[in-house]
Amino acid sequence: MIDRDNTVGIYDSVADAESHLETIDIEGGEYEFCDETGQPYVGDVLEPVGKFRSGKFRIVPRGTRDPSLPASFLLRAADYHSSLPGLKTLEDARARLTAQTI
Repeated sequence: MIDRDNTVGIYDSVADAESHLETIDIEGGEYEFCDETGQPYVGDVLEPVGKFRSGKFRIVPRGTRDPSLPASFLLRAADYHSSLPGLKTLEDARARLTAQTI
């Protein structure tokens, strides 16, 4: 995932990403999503944020796989976070992506 501030976040799964995000940010189009194969995803709002409710959303695949998408996220990255083993730094993520595409 990459946000409007070009912070890349790498998560273990879609469910893991969903647990770290808020509906109001999904409504605002704050994020772009893809998996390691370049499959794009979108935030789908199920219940909008209201005065007394936080809303609900899910992240779902949408569109055609673009193998260059993960690299484009990492090239735009101004900041980075991941709690996955072996992907502690942006350099780790770039190295892993390069190894996958060779």
